Amino acid sequence: MSKFLFILGIIFCTSTSLWSQPKQYIWNEKSQLIYESITSLKIPEARKNISIERKNNPGNLVNDLLESYADFYELFLNENKAEFQRLYPQFENRIKLFSSGPKNSPYYLFSIGIAHLHKSIVAFRFDKTWDAAWDFRKAYFIIKDNKKAYPDFSPNDVYFGIITTVVGTIPKGYQWIVNILGLNGKISDGNALVLKYINSKDAYSNRCRNEALLVYPYLLMNFEGDQKKTFAFIENMAYDFKKNHMHAYMAANLYLNHQQSSKTLNVIQHLETNSNYLPLPFWNLELGYAYINELKLDKAQKSLTDFIQTFKGNFYVKDAYERLSWIAYMQGDMNKANFYRKQVLTIGNQITDADKQAFQNAKKGTWPNQILLKARLLSDGGYQTQAINVLNGKTSNDFENDADKTEFAYRLGRIYDLLEQHENAIKYYKSAIEKGSDQPEYFAAKAALLAGNIYENKGQYAKAIEFYNICIEMKDHAFKNSLDQKAKSGIQRCLK
Repeated sequence: MSKFLFILGIIFCTSTSLWSQPKQYIWNEKSQLIYESITSLKIPEARKNISIERKNNPGNLVNDLLESYADFYELFLNENKAEFQRLYPQFENRIKLFSSGPKNSPYYLFSIGIAHLHKSIVAFRFDKTWDAAWDFRKAYFIIKDNKKAYPDFSPNDVYFGIITTVVGTIPKGYQWIVNILGLNGKISDGNALVLKYINSKDAYSNRCRNEALLVYPYLLMNFEGDQKKTFAFIENMAYDFKKNHMHAYMAANLYLNHQQSSKTLNVIQHLETNSNYLPLPFWNLELGYAYINELKLDKAQKSLTDFIQTFKGNFYVKDAYERLSWIAYMQGDMNKANFYRKQVLTIGNQITDADKQAFQNAKKGTWPNQILLKARLLSDGGYQTQAINVLNGKTSNDFENDADKTEFAYRLGRIYDLLEQHENAIKYYKSAIEKGSDQPEYFAAKAALLAGNIYENKGQYAKAIEFYNICIEMKDHAFKNSLDQKAKSGIQRCLK
C-alpha cells in the first residue's frame, strides 16, 4: 500500500508541476524564427514549430502570441469562412489567457493589444464592422498605455504608429465611429513612429521588423501620397521577394495599383514555392489583373478563373467576375459575358470599392465603350504610349453618353499625368470635373484628387487644397470613401 501511495505521490507531484507551470513571456531565438516564418507566410512550417515549442515550454505565452499572428494572416489573406468559424473565437480566448500572464512584462499589454488588433482586422474582413470598431478601440488604448509604461519597448511604435495613421485618415463616411470611440491621430506622427522603428538598432529592432517593412510602403503610398518615395524605399531596402511571400504580396499589389504590371508579373513569377508556404489564391488574382492590363486576354481569363475556383472568401470576387465579363465582351462572346455579369450580381460582397463598382456596373446593364476600356486597361498597366494610341484622333463628340464623355476627358488627363505632361493633364482633369461632377461614376472625383496631387507636388498648396475639397464635396459616386480618405490625407499634408 505504501509503495502505491509513493508512486501516486510522484505522479501527483509531477502532474501538479506541469499543470502549475508559471505563465511567462519569453521571446527567444526560436520565437524570432517562428515570427519570421509567419511573416514570410511560411505558416504551415510555423504552426509545426509552435507545437514543438509549446510542448517544450508550455508556460510560455509568446507561443500563443505567435499563434495569434498565424491565425490573423491566414484568415485575413484567404478569408475562409470555415476557418473563420474555427479560429476567430481563439482571439478572445487568447486575450483572456494573456490577461492571466505576468503584468510586469512589456509583453503583457502588448500581447493583449495585438490580439485585439488581430481580432479587429479579421472582424472587418468578415463584415463584422461594429465588433471590429470596438476591438480596434481596445487595441488603440492598450498599446498606447503600454507605450507609456515601457517607452523603450520599441515594438509598440510599429503598431501604435499604424493605428495612429489610420485614425488620422478615417473618411467622412466612418467619422461617426471615430467620434464615438474617442480616437485621434495624425498621419505624420504615425508614419514617423514606424520609420523610427525600421531605423532602430536596439534590442527589439528585429522583433516585428517584417511587419514594419510590410506596412511602411503602404503608409507612404496611401497616406503620404508619395509614389516616388514609396518605390524608392521598396527598391533600396533589402527585401527578399523570392522567399518572403508577405513582402512579395505588398510589392506585387503596389506595383499593380500604380501602373507597373510588368513588375508585378516579375515578382510573382520568381516566388519560391513549396509546401512550407500558405497557398494564396491572391497570386492568381494579381496575375489576372496584370495580364488583362497587357490585353493578354486568354492568360487573364485562366488566372481569374483559377482565383474564383480556389478562393473561399468574398473580397474582389465581384471585381474578378467583372473582368472576366470584359474579356468575353472584348472577344465578342456575349453569352459568356452576360453569364459572368450575372455572377457579379449574385456572388461575393460589396465591402471593397472595387466590388461595389463592379456591382453597380452590372446593375446598370450597359457595357463600357471598348475603346475607353482598352485605353483604361493599358494605362492601368503602365503602357501609356499604347493607351494614348488607342485614343488618338478621338474627341468627346465621338462618344454618345455623358459618362463616356467624362471618362474620355479623365482618361486623357490620367495618361498625360502619368507621362508627366502636367499642363495637359490639368486641362483634361478640369474638363472631367466640369462634365461629371454630378455623375455616379468616379471619374470627376478622381480627376479632382489627381489635380490636387499635381498642385501639391508643385508646392501650390492652396490650389491643391481647393481640388482636394472639390473631390470631398462630390456626393454619391463610386469609390467615395477611399477617394475622400486620400483627399483628406492630401489636405493634412498641405497644411503642415
